[in-house]
Amino acid sequence: MTMPNERTRALRWAGEFLREAKRHEGLPEELRKQIPFILRHYPSALDIEHQARHGDDVSGIGGRWLGPEEQR
Repeated sequence: MTMPNERTRALRWAGEFLREAKRHEGLPEELRKQIPFILRHYPSALDIEHQARHGDDVSGIGGRWLGPEEQR
């Protein structure tokens, strides 16, 4: 089972990966052109952190989907 802090970390890492890949000149140009369209609506690290700390229960069963990363 994935824990809320693990989902938060994965979401943040995916954004970091896309931002880094956008600058990587070794990737095919077509792929690099697609990345900004994906990132346009991707949450910032601050958005992710805020949602992890203050977000509502989106599961409907009393649990939070994201949680602070330092949680263990």
